[in-house]
Amino acid sequence: MKIKMNAVAAATALVLGGLSTAANADLVITEYIEGSGNNKAIELYNSGDTAQSLNGYKLVRYKDSATTTTDMVAFTDQEIPAKGILVVRHADAVLNLDSSVAEVIGGLQQNGTDAVALLNGAKVIDIVGAVPTPKNWGKDVTLRRKNTTSSMVAKVAFDEKDWASQPKDTVDGFGCIGEDACSGDVTPPTPPKPIPTPDPAPEKGPCTNCETLTPVADPDTFNDAIYYSDVLNSEFDSAEDLKNALSAIIAKNHKQLSYKQVWSTLTYADQDPNNNQNVIEIYTGASISKYDNQTSGSGVGKWNREHVWAKSHGFPSQSQWGFTDAHHLRPSDTGINSKRSNNDFGECKDTGEEVEFNGKGTGNYLDKATDCWEPRDEVKGDVARMIMYMDTRYQGTDNATTKMPDLVIVDRLTTTAEDGEPLIGTLCALYEWNKLDAVDTYEQNRNNQIYKYQGNRNPFIDRPELVQAIYGAQCNDDPSPSLVVDGDIVAPDTAIEGSTYSLDASAITAGEGVTLSYKWERVTDEGKEVVGNEAILSLTAPMVDADKSLNFVLTISDGTLATTQSVSISVTDVPLTLDIEFAGTTKVAEGEQTSITATVADAPAGTLYSWKQVSGTAAEYTANGLVLDVTSPAVSIDQTLVFELTATVGGDSFSQSVSIEVTNNETTEGWTKPDGAGSLGGLMTLLLPLIWFRRRQ
Repeated sequence: MKIKMNAVAAATALVLGGLSTAANADLVITEYIEGSGNNKAIELYNSGDTAQSLNGYKLVRYKDSATTTTDMVAFTDQEIPAKGILVVRHADAVLNLDSSVAEVIGGLQQNGTDAVALLNGAKVIDIVGAVPTPKNWGKDVTLRRKNTTSSMVAKVAFDEKDWASQPKDTVDGFGCIGEDACSGDVTPPTPPKPIPTPDPAPEKGPCTNCETLTPVADPDTFNDAIYYSDVLNSEFDSAEDLKNALSAIIAKNHKQLSYKQVWSTLTYADQDPNNNQNVIEIYTGASISKYDNQTSGSGVGKWNREHVWAKSHGFPSQSQWGFTDAHHLRPSDTGINSKRSNNDFGECKDTGEEVEFNGKGTGNYLDKATDCWEPRDEVKGDVARMIMYMDTRYQGTDNATTKMPDLVIVDRLTTTAEDGEPLIGTLCALYEWNKLDAVDTYEQNRNNQIYKYQGNRNPFIDRPELVQAIYGAQCNDDPSPSLVVDGDIVAPDTAIEGSTYSLDASAITAGEGVTLSYKWERVTDEGKEVVGNEAILSLTAPMVDADKSLNFVLTISDGTLATTQSVSISVTDVPLTLDIEFAGTTKVAEGEQTSITATVADAPAGTLYSWKQVSGTAAEYTANGLVLDVTSPAVSIDQTLVFELTATVGGDSFSQSVSIEVTNNETTEGWTKPDGAGSLGGLMTLLLPLIWFRRRQ
């Protein structure tokens, strides 16, 4: 149910809710002036019998009717003596204070529509003006607190009855309390004395022989939508592709810790929420002093660093990043840590023995026969998400930097012979533990603290849904289950352009009596287009300029689940060949016209034709489709003109030529053409052009 508050109540609750208990009710605001220009000042009075330090105090204003504050003056190293006064004024204010009156110069900005409050940290001590502020409540006036028992008390809610007003810019009341102006015989209060800064105590680390770490990231500004944007805004073909992308995200900005720095990190990450001097041990749940970390000697009553992914399973050296990765390191009782050893995780409560701590059962079980360790129920999900983090972070993609192998969770208990391998079990037990023990605030804080000092995060804590997306299919919890079918598409490897072919899915079955539906899609550069919805798809191979691959996706469905299969066909390009014949007069005298008509047998639809002259004296000609009209040119001697017809279909073309003989019309008196018989005839044929040329001259 939602409860709607009235506007004034809601605003007041927003500002003062949870802050009504004053940290020191002896401090009160006794005078206020907003004045002309920067003639602005506030008077503070300590009604107590002891000096009051102002460290941590500040003056703020609530501008107009706003419910949020703006800092004006923050006090440092000042105190107000018992029954003393401190005047805070703008540098330009003219108050004519006695030289002995203590004052602080500050950036006061209030006006008659603002409220001004004295805060200690986030707690309201005293306030002048209501929030939300009524308009012009203090405009053009000076306000003095009445010197009565009921009025001279710090209040978190403004009461106008406590105050007396004076004309604008009246300043003769600053330096004493009450409604009236200060008289000359009033002894000004003792000026505030600076609080001496004590010598700093020797720095003490967060645990025994531990160093204080410098943060490398700010969890307060962390935004998971930005941090994981590369996976949240993308689609992946497989869980492994998603896992690789996630690995790249959590590898970025990962700072390798030293093994000594891990001590410090665990004191921040595993701090007891109810005792900030202690940490919580993973397998016992016990709260133990941070300073009881085992740095040497006996481990009895101490805690040490448990590698949840056993370091012997792939990274035995401190130089390897997984060895010091705080996301899988937890405080652990030294004795319990030894009993867990490097055993895999699995369901072995029924076959193992419960591990005791201080004579009591812990909820952890160890099966020595199978080297199986089952942790207590309260941390099973924590263990699962730590192991999944390690499996994802160390994919082997940046092993040159991390010196890490590809860590793999297997769905079984590993053998003793595999102890040195980068393997750990049991995947689907861990998967179930992740569901049974959900992420809690302790784990979220732990993730933030490790991020603060190591620079990267455990995505399965920030985004628990990623567990199913990556591991669900391996543990019969596929987030996108698909139809299981038998059989494959029957299709030719190649098809000749223009030929028909079939893609046959009729042999694919999904169990007896299951009726399937089909959707065939052709994959193109623009996306996918549906080309059929029957088991058998008949197609005609397109005409192509060069061999080309056609890709198809078949979606098969039983009405609830679906699966896809893909097939590719290579379309073979065949050079264009046509049967062309020419009809018309192909022997003409110079200057005569002739028409040549081409006939093309079985020409494909859409064939285009073009003519060009390829040899001989240039002739005038026109072409219209298959018809060529030629006017023969003047020639000196008989010659042959060659024209070429080109047929184009799509990107293919085929050309064939036709010859036209052109004869010279001129004759020479007294000369007859030799018949070419005998040697003389042959000689005359050779001499003819020369004789003819001379006679023409």
